[in-house]
Amino acid sequence: MSDLQIALAVLGAVVVAAVYAYNAWQERALRRRMEHAFEGQHEDVLLKRAADAPAVPRIEPRIGAGSGVEGAAPAAAVSGRVGMEGGALLTDGADPLIEFIAVIDGADIFNEAALRELQQAIAIFGKPARLLGEDAAAGGWRVLGRDARGAYSLLQAALQLANRSGSLHAPQLNGFCDALRGWCAKHGADVSLPDTAQALKAAQALDAFCGETDVAIGVNVVAQPGGAFEGGEVVAAVVAAGFELEPDGVFYRRDAAGETLFTLENHQPQPFLAEAIDSLQTPGLTLLLDVPRVADAEAVLEDMAAAGAQIAETLGGLLVDDNRVPLQAPGLARIKAQLGEIQAVMAAQDIPAGSARALRLFA
Repeated sequence: MSDLQIALAVLGAVVVAAVYAYNAWQERALRRRMEHAFEGQHEDVLLKRAADAPAVPRIEPRIGAGSGVEGAAPAAAVSGRVGMEGGALLTDGADPLIEFIAVIDGADIFNEAALRELQQAIAIFGKPARLLGEDAAAGGWRVLGRDARGAYSLLQAALQLANRSGSLHAPQLNGFCDALRGWCAKHGADVSLPDTAQALKAAQALDAFCGETDVAIGVNVVAQPGGAFEGGEVVAAVVAAGFELEPDGVFYRRDAAGETLFTLENHQPQPFLAEAIDSLQTPGLTLLLDVPRVADAEAVLEDMAAAGAQIAETLGGLLVDDNRVPLQAPGLARIKAQLGEIQAVMAAQDIPAGSARALRLFA
């Protein structure tokens, strides 16, 4: 190979490397802009574990002044159209209290490929989105999953206004609306969009409401001073108390419908992983009740305290609050009274604790 050929080969390699580096830089810059535009500024309380749990109200929750959820985007009026097989049937369609609802009306039936395209288009804006199709024969709206079969000519595209990661922001909502307009232009459909300013106001009110009522109650099973619990003994005691260990390393106590009542996790950052449980030692366990997500928090608190007492007795430990004060009946009574206030506030805003609406909002 001549010197010229070698030089040209080296130059070509340099050019290719430069193009690759430039493309990677552009991709990172785009990702940073998208994250800045679409991420909320609120921490997800579900990520608060033992190391930083004090940031989540525990044991002595307080109720602030009630915040009404006003200005929710109204549900748009719809007319009967052709519907076919789909998912779960909702009588009233999407939820106008916690979702921004756009109505899409097509002259022809939208096929499955078009529906999948629309679902992909609305799924990228940082808040839960769903697509519903009207089933006139069944008298309701079908929630359309990614594998939904059938075709529809009247749709609802809904974007959730708030959840535990914060409220919906203008860039997210504007992007959602633009995606809908683009899809409708391509598929010859009309789209009816609620007022976006009103929707953003409703999102902020929902976020404030969540901040006032998003409370976790925790009790602890701790080892005797200077002692620790062995992993295998923990598993036996906790399973005997009705919990199941799941892949995230947390024990769950569920109701007959499979909904979480409360959880149990390690005091320390190390989760309870099946492959490492035999070698694990821990000074304590934390039982957590996620108040907005259970229908009868007072009764569930009683169950959680009873489960904690059973585990403490089995392991030879102590049942205490976050201040390591033994948990007794008067303390439980005070907590239950506060839980009743929280759940009354939620019911007054038509978001009953443990309801399907609350489960979606506090997620």
